[in-house]
Amino acid sequence: MTINRRQALAAGLATLGGAATTAHAQTAPAATPAYPTAPIRIVIPTAAGGGHDTMMRLIGQKLTERLGQPCVVESRPGASGAIAAAAVAQAPADGHTLMVGYSAFLSNTVLLDKVPYKVEDFVPVSMLALTPIALGISESLAASTLKHYVAIAKTRPGQLSYASYGPGSGGHFVGELFNMAAGINTVHVPYKGETPALLDVLAGQVQASFTSVGGARRYPGRIRALAVATKERSPSYPDVPTFAELGYPEVDMPGWGALFAPAKTPPAVVQLLTREINRIVLLPEVKAKLSELGFDAVGWDGARTNEFLKEQLASTRKLVASGRIKL
Repeated sequence: MTINRRQALAAGLATLGGAATTAHAQTAPAATPAYPTAPIRIVIPTAAGGGHDTMMRLIGQKLTERLGQPCVVESRPGASGAIAAAAVAQAPADGHTLMVGYSAFLSNTVLLDKVPYKVEDFVPVSMLALTPIALGISESLAASTLKHYVAIAKTRPGQLSYASYGPGSGGHFVGELFNMAAGINTVHVPYKGETPALLDVLAGQVQASFTSVGGARRYPGRIRALAVATKERSPSYPDVPTFAELGYPEVDMPGWGALFAPAKTPPAVVQLLTREINRIVLLPEVKAKLSELGFDAVGWDGARTNEFLKEQLASTRKLVASGRIKL
């Protein structure tokens, strides 16, 4: 009898479900049902057409091939990702509804008086990628270096504005970190995703954007990437210097994109998804495509992702306590 890929995955999932090594356990029926038994819905909290949307459509296509069920990417922007998070937190915990989270997933819990979800409502499946956040400026501003940009901002306090992909997002946090470090006053303008933010930079509605380095490099000759907010240069864009190199070591807060499931999702299902998704994001062709989008693929498991999230939450609370981040 020929066993197809989906049957093999289901068999592997049953094994993950906790079969004991005793002879009795080996003959007992599998406790975990076959998975998946329906399409998998992946909710993203940003606008369609942006980096997270493109990333998940790429990963979803590969996951569809592996699991034999369609992976449908659904965009639910708004409220800095809180709308998407609330919807997924309330979804059946069976592995058929997942969510991409980014920095606002944590910062909402610090910034908002009433949050329609808790971090504990979710279990991390995978840290898909880190996203170096860059300062991209409109070429019309005629600032060829970060030093020149700071000089212009100091002569025009409160007149220059920068876009981010949402209030409380990584771009918002890095923007205010840089304002504080450079002693400048530029005005934050939040958008519902990276794409609309960059389009308004192109249109001249805002002069700059704190966005993924891939986004900042997407429009050569129209948007110039001046620096990235990471300790080291992005492997994908080694020609863009770090803020630290240019005199601002405190401007160091990487963006990230992680996949979550509702907290009560069976551990066996989470483990299967972790294994399959991490295998996909580290495929050479997938890594190359993610690199073009400005993502550095990492494929961390749940434990390592949890440790990273704890560190990020501590940094978030420190910046919010400074009073510079408000919604």
